[in-house]
Amino acid sequence: MRKFGATWLLAAAILVTPAVAAAQDDAGAGAVAAVQALFDAMAARDGDAIRGLLTEGATFVATAETADGVQVRESTGAEFAASIGQPGPALLERMWDPHVMIEGPIAVVWTPYDFHVDGEFSHCGIDAVSLVQAGDGWKISSIAYTRETEGCEPSPLGPPGG
Repeated sequence: MRKFGATWLLAAAILVTPAVAAAQDDAGAGAVAAVQALFDAMAARDGDAIRGLLTEGATFVATAETADGVQVRESTGAEFAASIGQPGPALLERMWDPHVMIEGPIAVVWTPYDFHVDGEFSHCGIDAVSLVQAGDGWKISSIAYTRETEGCEPSPLGPPGG
């Protein structure tokens, strides 16, 4: 009887695993889509769209290594949305090879990125984006990112617009 029970559990695990993996793949795609939606809203300089993608208490933390050590700049999601929502130069942030981790209603998207202002390279780094599953989809609760102006590997996406 024990052998039958163990076989049954193994068979159930084999049958359920693809469904769980597919659900996580769908959720992962949704989390990445939420990050891309933020980049699209930034490119459109649409503060309202940015606010709609964030949780109420969202935070942004930028880090940069300087001769004086690591500099940290923090802002709220509301401050970020207000600053990006103002008229200004064209912004383009691109990501590639995102790694997604999901557990229940939380996700983290870790991805290299590059950033361009008015079509010119500005900086690159890593975005670490934390998201929570809300009733209307994934919402960004925080972003921590590195900001590097030198030593950036060329993006596998090629030049912007290219």
